[in-house]
Amino acid sequence: MRHIRPALALILATTLAFTSACGDDGSGNQGEATGAKLTMFAFSSSPAEDAVLRKAIDDYNKQGKNTVELKVLPEYDTALTTALAGGEPPDVFYVNDNKLPDLGKSGALEAIGDQVDNPGDFYDTLKQSFTYQGTYYCAPKDFSTLQLVYNTADFQAANLQPPKTWEELATTAKALTKPGHPGLVLAPEFYRWGAFFAQAGAWPTDDNVTKMTMDTPQMKTALQYLTDNHKAGNFGTPAAVGAGWGGEAFGKGLTSMTVEGNWIVGAMKNDFPNTKYAVAELPAGPAGKGTMSFSVCYGVAKASKNKAASLDLVKFLTSPDEQLTITKEFPVMPSRKSLADKWLADKPELKAFVSGADYAKKSVFVPGFSTVIDTFNDGIQGLAKGNKQVDEVVTGTQKAGSSVLG
Repeated sequence: MRHIRPALALILATTLAFTSACGDDGSGNQGEATGAKLTMFAFSSSPAEDAVLRKAIDDYNKQGKNTVELKVLPEYDTALTTALAGGEPPDVFYVNDNKLPDLGKSGALEAIGDQVDNPGDFYDTLKQSFTYQGTYYCAPKDFSTLQLVYNTADFQAANLQPPKTWEELATTAKALTKPGHPGLVLAPEFYRWGAFFAQAGAWPTDDNVTKMTMDTPQMKTALQYLTDNHKAGNFGTPAAVGAGWGGEAFGKGLTSMTVEGNWIVGAMKNDFPNTKYAVAELPAGPAGKGTMSFSVCYGVAKASKNKAASLDLVKFLTSPDEQLTITKEFPVMPSRKSLADKWLADKPELKAFVSGADYAKKSVFVPGFSTVIDTFNDGIQGLAKGNKQVDEVVTGTQKAGSSVLG
């Protein structure tokens, strides 16, 4: 699923060595804009969405300028790593936002972010996610945010309204909790709990990711709030109710609320069509509203011999008409601000996800920071289970991060 974010050491030292040796003239325009045979790597989100991407590539091929071979790969990370390290990268490929720093550091990416049409139309947060050391590498193809998904029947039965504050969320979760059924289920990981950190005005690092900021009162407040509600039984984890992720727990009626992104829409439609639900913005914390954004961009390989043609393909895929077509039938949202109203025209119930774009935190740090997130996740899982203390998690994550950031 789109929301799964596996740890990956994408970049091998040989990638940069090959890039330097492949004969690029440094202009970023190697190769011709027409007559090229391109290879594109993508990972699978769902069969239906894969079909839409294939249709987009077919439409591009019919223009007669270039020919694209699309490879939708089940073991995407392994295939991309192997291709980059082996010196035969695809011309264009998907790049998860949290992988961008490693790819940028390695020199594996051509910087084409500002070369697409109307680059200022993309959400600033998304552009920042694909920027490393001041270089904007690639244009985001779409995005998702986290929000509160709730069971409308359960809310109606309990005469409840969507909570607007942390206090209301705790009270609402308590009212909906019963044996084996916590009121709210969310995954015990940074990529879910992080929304609450943002609402508290906390984050693991400073904005420039130069120093750790775990040991702040705001971070401790957020962690304690989540810990206390887990301890009370009002919040629970997917595993605790026998589910693989929050969407499954919600769809099976094992909880009345969950914190997930707009990818849940497809899962509900396909797997739990009888569950009635709605989406609201996450309750505001002490510092106000907060959520996280997740995105993927179209990267162009620095080692590609067809950079001009690759850029032409990316321009096509990120054009307003094509982007709206690709995202129209799916819950992922267009990354162009100008398309928000058109995308919402036939799905106004998903407005909360789009609204999150205005205040979402990017989930991108620096090369090597994945080990810090692993440490943090271990601590978060301990807090959810009740076998770790907030100060212990803060200290351990602060130390792990300081060893990476220096």
